[in-house]
Amino acid sequence: MADFVEEVRPIDECVNFVADSLSFPWKVRERKVDLCAALFMRSSRDVRAGEPSPPFTRSLRDGYALSHSITTGASPGSPIFLKVRGEVVMGEAPTFALFADEAAFIPTGGMVPDGADAVVMLEDTEAAGGVVELRRAVQRGENLIFIGEEIAPGDILLSAGEMIDCSIPGILGTFGIFSVDVVDLKIGVISTGDEILPIDASPLPIGSIRDANTYSVQSLLRRYGWASRSYGIAPDNPEDLTALANEAIGECDVVLLSGGSSVGARDHTARILDSLSEPGPLIHGINMTPGKPTLIGGSISDKKLIVGLPGHPLSCMVSTIFVVMPILLAMSGARGSHVGRYLKMRLAEDVQGRTGPDELIPMKISEEGAAPLAAKSSYVSAMRGADGFIRLRPNTETLRKYDETEIWLW
Repeated sequence: MADFVEEVRPIDECVNFVADSLSFPWKVRERKVDLCAALFMRSSRDVRAGEPSPPFTRSLRDGYALSHSITTGASPGSPIFLKVRGEVVMGEAPTFALFADEAAFIPTGGMVPDGADAVVMLEDTEAAGGVVELRRAVQRGENLIFIGEEIAPGDILLSAGEMIDCSIPGILGTFGIFSVDVVDLKIGVISTGDEILPIDASPLPIGSIRDANTYSVQSLLRRYGWASRSYGIAPDNPEDLTALANEAIGECDVVLLSGGSSVGARDHTARILDSLSEPGPLIHGINMTPGKPTLIGGSISDKKLIVGLPGHPLSCMVSTIFVVMPILLAMSGARGSHVGRYLKMRLAEDVQGRTGPDELIPMKISEEGAAPLAAKSSYVSAMRGADGFIRLRPNTETLRKYDETEIWLW
């Protein structure tokens, strides 16, 4: 059995420890999906360009294609006159090349003929009788895009593990790619707790709450490119929890159990981790708030990952975003180490911090900067209207209004 972390470590250290202990990345299952249907899934492999983009040198403006060197000194008061060689037809390759003293009319998107390396915009010209008057000088490459300037053959269009967002299908379609190999990771989600009831429970018995975590976790997974299946709710007793967990483990690559924040319930989850083959249990708490009571274990030979998430809704979301997501990225071989975006921003208000844990504080962006939102770990609505989190690293104490801090955006 690998070292079982008893002393809690920082988030990033725990993620790296799990990735190293489980020999990530794993060779995960994949399936081929039509391009549009692959939206918000994750690519299982690198996709490279097989041709240049653009496939030919194109004009970015209506105007006249020519050699830039002939336009030196051209101005409204001292125009240059060139012979018009012909006209570029959209969708066709020019049948002529240009000499130094010639120009050709070209529409936006037209193929630039040989001999031309710039385009003078139509409004800077006047044509009559087979001659064009140029009233402006241009530089090489002005108002055109060269063949392969944007993307060269062999460039990566889509990286392994990268989520296929709205920016990707148009790129792939440009290269004639109409299907994508995507990660086919099976993720099971289980809520635990004697007090947890299905969302259709009505009336709600005193002392019970409806299941929020299943929907939060599954929504976050879907938001960042992972499909999942709910296995329902397990009570806080070892027999029922183990039976439901074993069913999910047998069918899934990753199982996420939320709840079990009490010491006894956490012991039940810990025993499930103990039952895994090497390395088994890996993490027993993370130096973060909220989200500290997170348990992680896995099996290399069986290719299984089990995560015990906190039961409080905000804690559960924080652990899913900052722990589970980076681990899934590492598992699938993604180049990125986190979802969302990190950047620096001024604070709109004071933030009370303390050295020790990683602190994740829900925030909203205002005109003055990042404003912390009032939230406790048990709040179910803590992230409604939030733009992300203020992240105070373990060595950061209280920050004042207008101090620059690190924020994470959805």
